[in-house]
Amino acid sequence: MTDAAYQTSFAVNTNNGKRSSANIVLLPTQQEAQSQAYADASTCGARVFLCHLYEQGKRTHLTFSLPFSLLQEMARLQTADTKKNKSNAEELINRPLIRSHVDEIAKYLLETENYIIPPFIFNSNTPIKVFAFGNGPVKFGYAVISVNIELYVTDGQHRLKAIEKAIPERPELRDDSVTVLVVQEDDIDQIHQDFADCAKNKPIPPALLAAFDVTNVLSKLTRRISKELVIFDGRIDKISKTVGKDPSYIFTMSQLRVGMAEFLVGSSRKEVIESRSNQQKSEFKTLLDKAKTFYTQFAQINEVWQSLLQPASKTVNLDLYKLRQERIDFNSVGFQVISRVGYFIFFGNEFSEEQRNLLVEALAKLDYQRTSQLWQNSLVIDDGNGNKKIIAQMAAIDKGFKIALREVEAQTGLKLK
Repeated sequence: MTDAAYQTSFAVNTNNGKRSSANIVLLPTQQEAQSQAYADASTCGARVFLCHLYEQGKRTHLTFSLPFSLLQEMARLQTADTKKNKSNAEELINRPLIRSHVDEIAKYLLETENYIIPPFIFNSNTPIKVFAFGNGPVKFGYAVISVNIELYVTDGQHRLKAIEKAIPERPELRDDSVTVLVVQEDDIDQIHQDFADCAKNKPIPPALLAAFDVTNVLSKLTRRISKELVIFDGRIDKISKTVGKDPSYIFTMSQLRVGMAEFLVGSSRKEVIESRSNQQKSEFKTLLDKAKTFYTQFAQINEVWQSLLQPASKTVNLDLYKLRQERIDFNSVGFQVISRVGYFIFFGNEFSEEQRNLLVEALAKLDYQRTSQLWQNSLVIDDGNGNKKIIAQMAAIDKGFKIALREVEAQTGLKLK
């Protein structure tokens, strides 16, 4: 078969004139496409890669599956420097590299067995020749990648650097693979727009992330508590950012996660949680059991929380929104204070079971109403209109914790801290 018999198509955007194109050679069968691709590659020392090709946004896209080792070999970065490129960053393809983001992804790759890496997006400003076959919008083909074709990373530079960092410590990653989308584009403005458009995807809400991210020990513990403890089962909003005026939910999933962090490590600060992550993995069942014990004991003693010991289906008339207006313990800040004191009861000192029970009882019997003088000018302030406003700041939570700690110690005669 001669070149004249090939059916070649070019993806040209007629709206703005000059545009890079994918050189697609359509052939009747897979065997002919494969044969012609390898014949073409042999004349110039190029390599042949299996791919799918399709049109999107008036451009030809190619998708490949590449092992990490080959990904590192083929990918090119053109990263703006935060010092050298302050005035001409728009002339480069990639934004400045954020080292902390690279470290975070590398840590994820090293610590997560069943990890997942999203597809990369590469840009080629040189047409890639593809010998393709098939009908319909998606075709199968053999792409001929010559040595002079440069594939620049449009989206995924942090993932690429993280893989590079993780492989020396986890060499088996070299044999894992990832999906790569190659866009044919020679307009730097459009390349930047492609990156900006990719970044427009809405992040996962914190509540939903806490519900779905079971690779994180704290999130996994929170998820288990939300389902296995009757107090929270059916009463945790696992999608929204806030519970608002909804009378059916006590906390969002992210608020429950923060409270769990306070109970498990004595803080909800990120650096403290991360410093205990490895320990949490080895003690998962113990931590889960202690959390269940603490919140159940608290609810058994606290008159208002006692209603939460009934399944949500049997307390449909319980107005949790009304309780949030009246009390601090049905708000995230109060829950954090209670949970942090719980940490010192269960993890801070070696208490006997009897002593621990006394401490939980004292904590549960504190007055958690907003109007209580106990919390004034710490967790609660007067807004000037006679309303008691809760202060949702870490400094306020720290003050509230010290107050609760002082009261519990005074009532029991036991030192918590």
